[in-house]
Amino acid sequence: GVDNPVSVVAAGISSNDLSVNGSGSGITLTPAGRGKYIAKAKSPGNATITVSGGGLASTKFEFRVKRIPDPIARLGREDSGALGTGAFKAQGGVGAWLDNFDFKATCKIEGFVMTRVAKRQDPVDAPNRGARFGAQAARLVKMATPGDIYYFENIKARCPGDPAARKINSLVFKIK
Repeated sequence: GVDNPVSVVAAGISSNDLSVNGSGSGITLTPAGRGKYIAKAKSPGNATITVSGGGLASTKFEFRVKRIPDPIARLGREDSGALGTGAFKAQGGVGAWLDNFDFKATCKIEGFVMTRVAKRQDPVDAPNRGARFGAQAARLVKMATPGDIYYFENIKARCPGDPAARKINSLVFKIK
């Protein structure tokens, strides 16, 4: 689901004379300049890029296609712990971060359940669609006071190439 840059060069053969094709894992190859292509696969598995032409015997290169790793859910730059009231209230929602991933890709939060546990009170849940706080979640955020604990659970994210959203890490914040 992400662009993978590929360069194809054969010694002594013009790139115009080469034929480059892909097969397996729903791979597509889009020309991106002399001898350059963007490979994009649709599903995990094995893919093959075949290079031929210009007197070159058909040569196959096999690649393993893997899905994008699970993103890390964060509230701002925090992934749990103690958070000041003002810093907590300044957040607009939950984000999905791909740490140490080599390709440009963005995963989107599809939803989560936020729970506020205030001192000597019953927990209050706020199901939320999307990354941004909806009305119910925003109301609970505005109520934050020191000592409250907020849980973000059942966080679902969808990355490029995903047929459905996947469940990722939960978050817990104690308001200080």
